[in-house]
Order: sequence, then C-alpha cells, then structure tokens
Amino acid sequence: MSSNQSISKDTNAPVFILAPYLYLGPRTAASPASVRANDFTHVLTIGSTSPPKGPHTNNVIYRRIPLSHYPSSERIKDAIDIANNFIESTRALKNGKVLVHCTAGVSRSPTIIVVYLMRAYGMSLKDALGMVIRARPSANPNQVLLQRLKEVEVTFRGKSSLEIDVLPTKKSERLALFSLHDV
Repeated sequence: MSSNQSISKDTNAPVFILAPYLYLGPRTAASPASVRANDFTHVLTIGSTSPPKGPHTNNVIYRRIPLSHYPSSERIKDAIDIANNFIESTRALKNGKVLVHCTAGVSRSPTIIVVYLMRAYGMSLKDALGMVIRARPSANPNQVLLQRLKEVEVTFRGKSSLEIDVLPTKKSERLALFSLHDV
C-alpha cells in the first residue's frame, strides 16, 4: 500500500490517497476536464449533489450515493457497503482510477474513504483518518460522521483508536493531531 504524502495547494484539485487508484476531492474535481486530465475511470459522488454539469466523459462509470451530513448508523452502513464495492471494483481493474467526492471534499467523501481504508487494509481509524488529512488537510468529518467512524471501528476492531469526539477546526491543528510522529 503506497500513499501520497504531498499536499496539494489547490483545494479544488483531486489528491491521491492510495496510488494508483484512489483519489479524493471536491465536486469541482469531478468536472469533465478534471476527469479527463486525471484519467479517472470511475467517479463516486457522495451526497445529494451530482457531478458538475456538462457532458460526462466517455467510458467513465459514474455512481452517486445519497448521504446527508448527519446520517443514521443504518444509512451510513448502506452507503459504506455500496462505496466499498464500487472502489474495490475499480481497484480490480488493471488501470482503474476512482475519484471519490462530495460537495467540498471535507466531510462525507473523506468519511467514506476512511472506512474503505479501515475495511480493505485493516487500518485503525486514527491511521486511516491521518492518511486522508495529511493528503487533504481540509478534510474534517463533522461530529456525527466522526461518531459513525468510531462506531465502525469498534465493530471492526473492538475498540476505537481515536479518543476525541470533534476534530480541530484549524487545519494546522488537525495535521498536528495526525502527524507522522504519532502514527
């Protein structure tokens, strides 16, 4: 498992989480021009908004999973199962690349990717969330989604590796919380 440790200065650009197939970004990263430029084969939209308007890029598979900012445990479980299957089907392809995005790429799509990392790679919540935040410092799952992440980790691992209930609002404080020295 290799990851991207460089941080993009452009908050509208997709960042890669796991090379070569898993990317995270905001809605603007799903524009037809961005999809073509990054050679995405799959685009997974999390939430109520669709990818940016315009012609979809040929041969790209698009999927939208409705998920609110404050989902019930059951609703997020359904979204996680659908998202994990979609990401895994992309990973299985020789040259598959999937962009996972929500409106801002801050709360819902990072949550989905964190759960994917925990499930597919056996990572702890703290390690998976740290990987995502280091790649995209604006990532900041809200309090309800963070609670859902902790519940998922308890289901997978029997306990939660994260002792806080709310992530810091300042990017620098989030990055410090998940510095590589602690992981």
